[in-house]
Amino acid sequence: MTEAKRRALADLALSLLVAAGAVVLFVGAAKLPPPRFEPLGSAALPRILGVLLLLFATSLAGRSVMRMRRGWLAPTTETRDADPRKGLAVLVALVAYVFALDVLRAPFVPATTVFVVVVGLSIGARTWLNCAVFAVLGLVLSLAISTILSRFLYITIG
Repeated sequence: MTEAKRRALADLALSLLVAAGAVVLFVGAAKLPPPRFEPLGSAALPRILGVLLLLFATSLAGRSVMRMRRGWLAPTTETRDADPRKGLAVLVALVAYVFALDVLRAPFVPATTVFVVVVGLSIGARTWLNCAVFAVLGLVLSLAISTILSRFLYITIG
């Protein structure tokens, strides 16, 4: 079996796992109670996430099937400069973020903004411009999430 087919089969297996995760979300959402006061109900968010997962899984599966037909091999990226400490830094930042929100009850918008900055700088170049870009991105992202949750799902986060 060629390298292209092995990679395509791995992508196909990944897309099936993602689709199975979406099915689990749909089954769990079906067991949630019907909406009483909120317009979309508590199952709206898991269903939206399930649909997005299915869309991405379908896209990945389609690309992998096309690669299996053509025998196309994706260009390999150089991993000489890959640093596992960057992945560890992202994991530590994620655990700290969840701890800050759950245990310390940190406000959502500042905590999310700081989280995006820390993750962005741990992965990318550490320059003042990148810091400013990640800060703006984190602020816009956290405000958008907060607005969507409060206005459409009636979930208030601190």
